[in-house]
Amino acid sequence: MPANVNSVFYIIACIVVAVFCTVLPQTIDSMEDLEHIETGNITQEQILSILSQNSNSPGDSDGLNSNQSRCQTCRIREDQKRIRIESIKNRIAHALKLDVLGIPNITEIRIPKVPSYQRLQERYAIQDRVSEMQSDEPYTYADQIEDEEDEFGRSERTYIFSEEPPVSLDIVTPNAIYFNMPSMENRDVYKALLWVYITPRSHYDLPNNVSEIFLYRLVPPGKHGGPPVKRFLKKRKRPISSTSGWHHFDVSDIAHRWASNPSSNLGLVVEAFDAENENLIVMPPTSGIDEGYEPNLDLRTTTTATHSRRKRSTGLTCDEQNQFEACCRYPLTVSFLEFGWDFVIAPKWYDAYYCAGECRNEGMSNHGHSSVVQQVPESRMIGNNPGPCCSPVRMSNLRMLYFDHTSRLQLTTLPRMKVVRCGCS
Repeated sequence: MPANVNSVFYIIACIVVAVFCTVLPQTIDSMEDLEHIETGNITQEQILSILSQNSNSPGDSDGLNSNQSRCQTCRIREDQKRIRIESIKNRIAHALKLDVLGIPNITEIRIPKVPSYQRLQERYAIQDRVSEMQSDEPYTYADQIEDEEDEFGRSERTYIFSEEPPVSLDIVTPNAIYFNMPSMENRDVYKALLWVYITPRSHYDLPNNVSEIFLYRLVPPGKHGGPPVKRFLKKRKRPISSTSGWHHFDVSDIAHRWASNPSSNLGLVVEAFDAENENLIVMPPTSGIDEGYEPNLDLRTTTTATHSRRKRSTGLTCDEQNQFEACCRYPLTVSFLEFGWDFVIAPKWYDAYYCAGECRNEGMSNHGHSSVVQQVPESRMIGNNPGPCCSPVRMSNLRMLYFDHTSRLQLTTLPRMKVVRCGCS
């Protein structure tokens, strides 16, 4: 055999030896074992057999591993999305007390016709998709208030339909109405509007071509006893041209008094008489075309503690088509319609987002808030500590307009319901 051929064959034999070192570590324990391998005894057939068994290049192996890794990543992401949606559903259900009281029955719900509610609904219709307008301020409330708001949310606005006064109050005054006030713990009334609707049968029924609306507060009778009596509060005059429709009174002082001392809530009296001394205000209970036009209290509240607002900070944002190994925020839509929650007026769905990706120890965040746990391989587990996880480090609020279990229309802010930024923690 020519010398050059022998040289080539010898080089190939050396390569085969290297392959043996890789694929047969159990027979070659150390580099000293190489001295016992006689390359001259390796036949050409053995070389070809070994090469054919290892015909898959490292690149092909890497490609297979890469595909398997991507499939595993997809499964992890789907699990994360499912877990996050379920977590959101459970958290909102607890905040709205659905886990205790069940789903509110809205088959006989009355929708308020007051202008302020109509404007609120229109605003939600416009902003339904603009999720970035949700507030994202961090929370610096007193611990007790913060814990309560994290659990049950912060009610900002409540629409309360008027009712006939409870029998227990012994109200005998005509045209009296009563508002069942919600619990006002850790909340202050900063504004309250009483809305009343007038439906004159004819302009000719109005005395002096002017409609007068009277508002009274019911108060205890005094030392002589007896049923509550009415005390004059306000009067409003309206010309004939603007009599029919909605009118409102600012009753913030009264609502604040009721909130601080619930026993003082004995109700109100609202009257707008025509020439025949008939009250033209739609009064409860209502039915048919009058439903939703009874007096309504638009109650606006704020928390007793104040908080500061910090500048928005955005992290890495990805989409499902362009996935990265690094910790990243991915889109996730939560639909209340899919939950079967028809008592939610707005939004019908919102962008919640979720966090996914790998974390390295050197990139660990100082933030401690973790609501979505990243799945990690067992090789990264050290004792009971899985290492840093990709999780939310900044969250923002969700405002919900919904009917509660007492048929009151609530506008409530639920904190930390949308991921704003992801990081390793």
